[in-house]
Amino acid sequence: MLELIETHLTSPATAIADREGELSYRELDRRSAGLARALLEAGLRPDEPVVIHAHLSRWAVIGMLAVLRAGGRYVAIDAAFPVGRQQDVAQACGARIALIEPDMIVPLNGPSCRIDMTTLAGAPVPAGPARLAYTCYTSGSAGPPKPVTISRAALAWSTSARLTYYPSPVTGFLLCSSISFDSSVAGIYWTLASGGTLVIPSQRPSDLAAAARFAAEHRPSHLLMVPSLYGLALRNGLADAFGSLGTVIVAGETCPPALVGAHYAALPGAVLYNEYGPTECTVWSTVHRCVPEDAHSSRVPIGHPIPGARVSIAEPNPDGVGELVISGPGLAEGVGDAYRTGDLVSLRGDGALLFHGRADHQLKLSGARVERAEIEHAMAGFPGVREAAVGVTRGVARLKGFLVTDQERIDRRALRAHLLDRLPVVAVPAVFQRVDALPRLPNGKVDYTALDDG
Repeated sequence: MLELIETHLTSPATAIADREGELSYRELDRRSAGLARALLEAGLRPDEPVVIHAHLSRWAVIGMLAVLRAGGRYVAIDAAFPVGRQQDVAQACGARIALIEPDMIVPLNGPSCRIDMTTLAGAPVPAGPARLAYTCYTSGSAGPPKPVTISRAALAWSTSARLTYYPSPVTGFLLCSSISFDSSVAGIYWTLASGGTLVIPSQRPSDLAAAARFAAEHRPSHLLMVPSLYGLALRNGLADAFGSLGTVIVAGETCPPALVGAHYAALPGAVLYNEYGPTECTVWSTVHRCVPEDAHSSRVPIGHPIPGARVSIAEPNPDGVGELVISGPGLAEGVGDAYRTGDLVSLRGDGALLFHGRADHQLKLSGARVERAEIEHAMAGFPGVREAAVGVTRGVARLKGFLVTDQERIDRRALRAHLLDRLPVVAVPAVFQRVDALPRLPNGKVDYTALDDG
């Protein structure tokens, strides 16, 4: 992985632009090398976990490179997360050493050796004989967060696949992803391997006002967001600030067809891509280049496998819908030769994969199986509805619709008629509730545990 980056580390060009100003590649090299030396002096062993306790900032990136250069594997803990989650991950990962962002207020339980990231311990160090890159803890929407460890070879492959697949080089990447989730991996290493500028507008990935200001100032070429956040940016009129973008990627949630239409209406000169990939497969596994016609389809494809990845569909039903299985060089440690994703897909006539939701998110209602996303897409298609989600009262299998709307009142009779034209009657929620915003997990996805049984 480091080989993809090191050719740029002697450059005076800007590597990172954040709230503290600009950091050159030369300074990034100096700081990460000096911090790597401090790690080795602390007795770091190959592949040993090192906590990076930082906000979304230059310090997080400096820490990541330092750990890789010293031969460790990092565990990024976003300091913007709830303190309880920070402590849980710090203890669960078993790290002895933690790299700490300057002026950090919250101390972590667990690591006994704490190194301030401003530490510079001497001359640069060569890359150690390490095999592992990082451990990422999943969002924990059901049960405790689960560790997923990615090798250096898998990270290098994932980044190289981006360099191969995407036609436009990254001159600037607007980073709007938490360091604790693997979506940030895409922007960080893709940008550094391209010699571009990593633009970090805020400590909070959802700070759209800051994203707009930094985009207007630094003119990034690339952006990755979860679809719901990108849709909110477009509805809030931020397209003008994003005018420099040539490549927009949505990932992490189902991409609604309406978002494709909104994107090409607002930014006709930027190409929209819909990426799909579990954390266990190193960020991405398939991708679809969206076209305006996708706005009129029932589902936006998740596309075809990226270079090197292989996919198959296990146990398809008569309609061709089955579980997606992924294999290839991006698989996480301990997964084996193939990863059963738990996601349901089918093949379109042109071979593109269509996503049908999670097997464990399917609802059995009066004997019929219905996917939450199908109900949510139908609700979101009603005039005046900006976002929608479905909660389930498990004991009685009752559905409740949660709506973010443009107006204070929704004609519920008209909404029910709209849904009955598109869904089985058992899939129409019994009640609807208007909310100012949908509850979200730290990675920006909808928090269904906050909606169910409510």
